[in-house]
Amino acid sequence: MADDLTFQTPEDLTRARDEVFGATLDRIFDCHPHYRALFAERGIRRADIAGVADLPRLPVTGKSDYVGNPAGFTLDLPASVDAEERIVWDVMYTTGSTGDPTPFTSTSYDFLNVLALNRNMLRLRGVTADDTILNLFPLTRHPHGAFARAMNAAAAYGIPVVAAMPGSPSPRHPDLGNRMDEVCALAGRSGATILWGVPSYIRKMLGRAEEMGVRLPSVRLVFVTGEGFGEEARRDLVERLKRLGAPDPRVSVSYGATEMQGGMVECVPGAGYHNPAPLQFAFEAVDPETHEPVADGEEGLILLTHLDRRGTTMLRYALGDTARLTRERCPHCGALTERLVSVPVRRDGFVKIKGMLVNPQALVDGLAAEAGIAAFQAYVDKEDAADALSMDRLVIRLSPRGVADDALVRRVADKVKATVGVSPVVELVAADDAALGGGNWKAKPIIDLRRRPD
Repeated sequence: MADDLTFQTPEDLTRARDEVFGATLDRIFDCHPHYRALFAERGIRRADIAGVADLPRLPVTGKSDYVGNPAGFTLDLPASVDAEERIVWDVMYTTGSTGDPTPFTSTSYDFLNVLALNRNMLRLRGVTADDTILNLFPLTRHPHGAFARAMNAAAAYGIPVVAAMPGSPSPRHPDLGNRMDEVCALAGRSGATILWGVPSYIRKMLGRAEEMGVRLPSVRLVFVTGEGFGEEARRDLVERLKRLGAPDPRVSVSYGATEMQGGMVECVPGAGYHNPAPLQFAFEAVDPETHEPVADGEEGLILLTHLDRRGTTMLRYALGDTARLTRERCPHCGALTERLVSVPVRRDGFVKIKGMLVNPQALVDGLAAEAGIAAFQAYVDKEDAADALSMDRLVIRLSPRGVADDALVRRVADKVKATVGVSPVVELVAADDAALGGGNWKAKPIIDLRRRPD
């Protein structure tokens, strides 16, 4: 059983949470720029919040609050506080309100918690000391956590990890990334028992590996995150791996978030997404409109509270998804922690493409200054329209202002990649093409044509 999940009663869990949360609350009321100002304005005092049970007394924090002032969410601790709590260990990024992703800061204190969190995730997923991870996340311009935390998880658990480095992280060092064929060959050479990445990429890799004759008999676990993933997709990955020689592969899905530096994970397929570190995080489900708590097991907007952080720290932060949350002990692994028992559904206007959270308005703003564009429309579809499990594709259809050339296509592709982190397909169309709709300023700058996997 994973650390911090073996509490005998809910009361035991609450007492343990309140102890660590109390120290965090003391620092928030004294040293958190955003919440100090908000609580002073609302007349909320430290004595009003005794512990986790009092969280509903606090207002919900929206993504716009955070991305509008990310520095305001980092504790400004005095020099008298232990250096471990103040030293910046690393900074990851989540999607912001502009083309610049929003920083999420972890101190040395936080990073030790990140290691413990990721170790718990592996334990819940059934990892053993004999496993080896193949990290299939790409190295991105802005650190988004997935690549680094897969490496950190292996370190925390004391097992080997091989970084496949798919793609090309920078034109300055084209030799650092690997094309698909080399990734497949590396998967075969490594003898990895765990594949960890975005599901559509893993599926594409397995298809290519089959074409190349690569065998993967050692693979027993596949960890996927970052995209909608249903039971049809799970069965598909299992069957593909069996054809490559894996005798009994299992797929484990996670609900990841930059604000966690990890994710909620399954102990077994269909058991729900477990909070793997209940002394670091508390989750709530509330009515999306009124923000009133909903009953256990009912659909609600999912809120995250940091119980034990010193860098970027949030209270009742709306993750942007709705799901059914339960606090009942897991009947499969016995963990006493929050679980999401339905697939989270996005409701904040952001769009996930290839595992990246994309702000549609940032895309509009990024292309608005391109003088060569008369009008454009962005679409998200699949590389294979007949295959709902194939990789995502971002398509920019545009009508040029004047005569188009290859330079315009390259500029647009580069601008989109720099703005939202996803490489697009750029298609030139006539000014009266129906695909353009009403031009640049429309209600849905990104139209999602994907069919959700069953």
